[in-house]
Amino acid sequence: MPVSPDESDSIRPPSPRWLVVIFAGMLVIALCVLTRSWHASILDRFEFRQLQTAVATYWIKVDGFRLDYVFPIFGPPWSVPMEFPTYQWIVATASNLLGTGLEPTARGVSVFFFLATLPAVYGLAGLLPLSPSRRLLVVSAVLASPTYLFYGRAFMIETTALCFSTWFLYALTRAVRDDRGGIAVLAGALAVLAGLTKVTTFVIFLPPAALLAWIHWRPRWAGRAQQSAAFRRSTLFAVIPVLAGLGVAAWWVRHSDRVKDSNPFAGFLTAREMTRWNWGTWAQRVSAETWTTNWLNVSQLVLGLGSLVLLAFCAALVRAPYRRAAAWCAAFFLLGPLVFTNLYYRHDYYYCANALFLLMGAGFLLAGIWDSPQLPRAARLLAVGLFLGGQLALFNGSYGDYHRRVLPAPPGIATLIRELVPANDVVLIYGWDWNTLVPYYAQHRVVSVPLGRERETKVLEDVLVRLPPRRVTALLIRYSDKLLPSPEFIRERTNRFQLCPFPLATSAEGDLYLPEDQLPAAFARLRGRSFPGVTLNAPPAGPDTPSLPEVGVASLALPILSPHPASARGEYGIKAGQADGRAAVLAHPISELQFNPPPGATQIDAEVGVIAAAYAPGAAVATDGVGVEIYELRPNGLRRVLFRRDLDPAGVAADRGPQTIRLEQAGPFAGPVIFRITPGPHGNYNNDWAYWSRIAIH
Repeated sequence: MPVSPDESDSIRPPSPRWLVVIFAGMLVIALCVLTRSWHASILDRFEFRQLQTAVATYWIKVDGFRLDYVFPIFGPPWSVPMEFPTYQWIVATASNLLGTGLEPTARGVSVFFFLATLPAVYGLAGLLPLSPSRRLLVVSAVLASPTYLFYGRAFMIETTALCFSTWFLYALTRAVRDDRGGIAVLAGALAVLAGLTKVTTFVIFLPPAALLAWIHWRPRWAGRAQQSAAFRRSTLFAVIPVLAGLGVAAWWVRHSDRVKDSNPFAGFLTAREMTRWNWGTWAQRVSAETWTTNWLNVSQLVLGLGSLVLLAFCAALVRAPYRRAAAWCAAFFLLGPLVFTNLYYRHDYYYCANALFLLMGAGFLLAGIWDSPQLPRAARLLAVGLFLGGQLALFNGSYGDYHRRVLPAPPGIATLIRELVPANDVVLIYGWDWNTLVPYYAQHRVVSVPLGRERETKVLEDVLVRLPPRRVTALLIRYSDKLLPSPEFIRERTNRFQLCPFPLATSAEGDLYLPEDQLPAAFARLRGRSFPGVTLNAPPAGPDTPSLPEVGVASLALPILSPHPASARGEYGIKAGQADGRAAVLAHPISELQFNPPPGATQIDAEVGVIAAAYAPGAAVATDGVGVEIYELRPNGLRRVLFRRDLDPAGVAADRGPQTIRLEQAGPFAGPVIFRITPGPHGNYNNDWAYWSRIAIH
C-alpha cells in the first residue's frame, strides 16, 4: 500500500544538513571546553604524569635536542628516558619559535593532535562504509567524550600517540585496499612515530589494523594465482609498517634501558623492572575489583550509563552492519584493560588510547538510528541529541569540576630554590622518590634519592662523584610516614655538604637547607616577602632589637593574654590600657611580647590594630602604618616566622580596626613565641599607636 505524504515525511531521514549543524555545534563546544582555563595550573589530575612530561620538555627547551634528553632527577648522566620525546620536542620547538609559555604551548599541541585525529576517524568511518554526512556522527561522538574533553588539553603525550596511531590504522587499511605503495610508506612512518611516542597506545591499534587489513587482503589471497604481484604487495603493505613500528619501539626500549642502567638510582624504571607494573597479573585480570574500577572509569569518564542504555536501544533498531561494526569496536576497546590491566586499573588517562573505539562504535549506532526507517525524524534527532547532551553532562559532572575548582599553586619552596640556589648548582632531595613536582617548578637539576634508599650513602657517592663542575649546595628533606630522618641523619647530611644544620625554610614539601655563608644574603633578598605554604626561619632580629629596654610584665596579667607574657621589651614602653573602647596592650613600636607556649599548644589567636585617632581625618600627622610579626625563637637561634603583615589604616580601609589573626597549625612549638610590632616598611614611628586586644596560644 502506498505511503501517505505525511507518513513519508515522518519516516524520511532528516536532512544531512542537520548532521553538519550537529557536528559544527559539537566542534565549537569542544573547542570552548578544551580552551577553558587555558592558563590554569597543570596540578589538576594525574599531575605526577603531567609533571614528568613537563620536566623533560622544560630541559629540552633549555638545553636543546638530545636523544638522551635531560630528565635531571637522579644525577649524572641527567637522563632517564621514558617515551621517545616526540611530543616534548614539538612543544619545546613551538614554545621557542612562538615565544609562548611552556604550559599553554603544551596544551595547544595536545589540542592540535586531538583535532588532527578527527579526519582519520572520519576516514575510518567511511570504511564501514558510511556516507560522508553520517561519518560526522561518529566524529561528533568522539568530540563529546569526557575523556578527550579533559585529556585532550593535558600536558601529556596521549593525544599525540592517539593521532599517529589512528592515522596509521587508516593509512594501513587504505594501502592494502587500494594497493598504494606511497600510502604504505606513510603507514610505516606513522607506525614508527606511534610506536616511539607511546608503544602501549600503538599496540592497542594493532588488532584492528590486522582485522581491517585482513578484510581487504582476503580477496587477494583468493586470486593470488592470477594476481600474484598484487597479492605480494598487499601482504608487504600489511606487514612491513607494523614490523617497522614494533622494531623501532623495541630499539628505543633497549636504548632507554641502557641509559637508565648507567645511574644506580634509575634502574627500577627499566622496562624489565616495570613489566609487572605495565602488564598487570592474571589475578588482576580475574579480579572483581579490577573490573568494577574499570566499569566506574568507563561509565563516569568515557561513556555514561544513560548513553549506554540509549545505545542498547539503538542497537535493537539498526541494521546488522551497524551492529557488527559497533561490536567489533567494543571488542577493540576491551583490549586495553585486558592487555595492560594494571595501567588501565590505576590511570584513567590510559583510556585515551582505546576510548576512540568505543566512541566510534557509538557513532556507528547513532548513524544506524539516523537511517532507521522504524523511527520518525523527531525521534532520530532526539536520540542523537540525548546522546551528545548526556555525554556533555557527564563531563560537567566529572572532569568539568577541575575547571571550576581553585587548583593548587606551585609549591612556594620550589620558588625559594629557584631564587636562592645558583642555576648550575644541584639540590639533593630526600622524601620525594621520583616525583618531579619540586624539580619542575624549581627549574633545577636535582639528585632525588628514591624512597627506601636513603641510607645507601655509597650509592649516593657513586652518583655525586660525577657531578663536577656542578655541586650540591642545597638539601630538601620531606618528612612523611615513609621517611622520618633522625637528627643524626640530618646532621651527617648537612656536614657532608657544608650546609647550615638548621633549615632556612619549612613547608609541607620539606625543609630547605643552604650553606651557612649564604644565609645573610638569602634573608636580605627575602626580607618582607612571603611564599605560599612556606615558613621562613629568619635569623635573629637586627641590631635594634638587643637595645630594646625590658618592660615589667606584672601589669600585663590581663584576661586578654593567655598565657601570661614571660617577658616584654619596648622602645617606648608597653602597658595595659584602652584602645577604641576595648581592653588592650598598648605597644608602640618597636615592641616585643614573649610567651612560653603551653605544652601541646598548636594554635594562635590574636587581634592587633592601630588606634583610630592615629589616622583620623584632619590629624596633623597620621600614621604611615606598622608591621606585625609573630615568630617562634628556635633553640638554634633562628626565627620561625609564623605571621607577617603590614597595616596601613590611613591608606587601606580594610586595615582599620582590630585585625584578626588565626594560625591553626602553628605548633608544636620548640621555643618561645614573640609578638612584635615594628614601624612598618617606611621606618617612621609617628603616631604608630598600635595595640594587641587579644593573644591566645592554645
